[in-house]
Amino acid sequence: MPHETLYDPIRKKDVPATPEERVRQATVQFLLDEVKVPAHLITVEFALSTVDPKTDDRVDIVVHDFRSGNDQAKPWLLVECKASGEYTWEALQVQLNKYLKILTPKYVMLSLGDTVRYFEMDAATKRFVKIERLPEFR
Repeated sequence: MPHETLYDPIRKKDVPATPEERVRQATVQFLLDEVKVPAHLITVEFALSTVDPKTDDRVDIVVHDFRSGNDQAKPWLLVECKASGEYTWEALQVQLNKYLKILTPKYVMLSLGDTVRYFEMDAATKRFVKIERLPEFR
């Protein structure tokens, strides 16, 4: 019996339709359709070893900020996605904090099932503050 798959428009291939992958693909569509991020600036399963060879962690989704002259360590957006029931917000925060030791994104998006939280880096305090939604990508 074949396993159900989803088409990932960023990786340009079918991927197993796991609960987490469903959240990830819904997030990719949101970024493309609502936030207006160009597909070529999105990386799914971004390998942090690209920036820090000492780690083999992967971030679910990164939106690069090359237009502003930033390198891969300073993305526009870092997204972590989890299916409902797999993680708590606290566990997701712990995972995010690991990534923030390597990357310095302008925005962070956390998706836990259908619930989403957005954060923006406050330039003055160098801390993330909760925001209602992401701005449209420019």
